[in-house]
Amino acid sequence: MKDIDIFVFGDSITYGVGDNEKCGWVNRFRLDLEKNDNRTFNIFNLGISGDVTEGVKNRFNAEFNARRDKENETLIIFSIGVNDTQDVNGKDRVTLKEFEKNIYYLINNAKQYSDNIVFLGLTVVDETKVVPLPWNKQKSYFNKKIVVFDNKIREICEKNNVKYLHMFDLLSIDELLDGIHPNNVGHQKICDKITKFFEKLKI
Repeated sequence: MKDIDIFVFGDSITYGVGDNEKCGWVNRFRLDLEKNDNRTFNIFNLGISGDVTEGVKNRFNAEFNARRDKENETLIIFSIGVNDTQDVNGKDRVTLKEFEKNIYYLINNAKQYSDNIVFLGLTVVDETKVVPLPWNKQKSYFNKKIVVFDNKIREICEKNNVKYLHMFDLLSIDELLDGIHPNNVGHQKICDKITKFFEKLKI
């Protein structure tokens, strides 16, 4: 069996913010995979705090090709979109139409390199803590809007034969460190769901 390269593109949750024990669900996922003695897994955490779909769109090719090994199997995971839903001074940071275009771009671009593509759904926020953000009073997150954007991701994935993993109902608000980023328990729950999902993939 070939070794597998796993590219995870995302934002601060992907990066691991909120997990002071094991540096986030991506690293926890890596530790789980390393228990497998039969294959080598190379996991690239390409999460950037504050990033949106436009940012991933702009950096995808450069970051992917800088790390790609054509001899290995490739899995591409996108965990992006919560920041796109921000309200900034009462206006959309990213419109739903712009968001849709970006998701299509990411899928079409990723399909040039692999058929193994997964989009993680968006996670819940605690509105009592993020309307507005304590560290940026101009910005707010609303669950109703997150659901709309999340449904758009799922719809596009279904139309394009791309795997989608629902996340919105996974975390409770007491598993959020600051209203948006999962705490240690939250990151472990995300990891557990992804690990179980990965085990069912035929890669």
